[in-house]
Amino acid sequence: MKFKLLLFVIAFFTLNATFAQFYVSASGGYSIGSAGILTGTSLNTAQDKATNHYGSYGEGFNAQLRGGYFFNKMFGLELALGYLGGSDQNISSYLKKDNGDIKEYTEGQAHAEAFGINLALAYNFNENFYGKIGVVSKLGGKTEATFTKTTPTPFGPIVANGINDFHGRPPLGFTAAFGYKYKLTNNLNLFAELEYLGINVTRDTSEFSELTIDYPAVPQGSLGGGQPAATIPSGTWNLGDAPLNHPVYGIIYAPSEIDYVDSLPEPNTDPSKSLSSVAPYSSFGINIGITYTFSKKEAK
Repeated sequence: MKFKLLLFVIAFFTLNATFAQFYVSASGGYSIGSAGILTGTSLNTAQDKATNHYGSYGEGFNAQLRGGYFFNKMFGLELALGYLGGSDQNISSYLKKDNGDIKEYTEGQAHAEAFGINLALAYNFNENFYGKIGVVSKLGGKTEATFTKTTPTPFGPIVANGINDFHGRPPLGFTAAFGYKYKLTNNLNLFAELEYLGINVTRDTSEFSELTIDYPAVPQGSLGGGQPAATIPSGTWNLGDAPLNHPVYGIIYAPSEIDYVDSLPEPNTDPSKSLSSVAPYSSFGINIGITYTFSKKEAK
């Protein structure tokens, strides 16, 4: 039985070698988010109206370099390397006190920059139409978040401005495409395709590339009972400075790097650790490109 199976495999590839062809292609395109999840909630200027924002970090411009091999006129394998330059997503958020006042408000935008790899099975329906189905993963990249966090105090707001770069765990997702190719020459084809990408990335680590925290002055005697005895001046804490133990505002400090884990003690007293979350990268996109076939052997 094993010998017959071996003969079948050898015969299959021997026959299909008659039609074998290698090709490379390059494409560019744009994707929009699919099944977007909540990325942020913003407040209006009066802070009396909240608005949810939904999206996917897979939205944006992309480019791909591909190489493939067709075993016969219908079936082939394709390996692609891709780049995503993501569009900005709103990541604003806020916290309220028990009395309903705003405790903390963050305005922010984030976008992804990612490099990925895709292995797909290709199928030619006819000379013009084709489809692909495969798996995709991320090789590298980051999600860059720019934010301003405002914390009201009786003496004015504490304002933090920064840039935080997030990195994810290696994901595994699904991709499918349907396309049309137009023959330009015996070796060149122009193509356009619709592509679906289904993938999420779990947060792993993040680090601040920029961060400043400005805090207001505390006037003399403003806390009652003659305290503080003298005005405590305003100041700025910068990324890399030692933690500042302010007599009124407490410890002003942020770790340069945060590890995201799936379990933490409650309450968590370690500012360098936080619970992980999932960022959506799923998208629908259109790609346009050109394919060059190195060789094409026709059946005799």
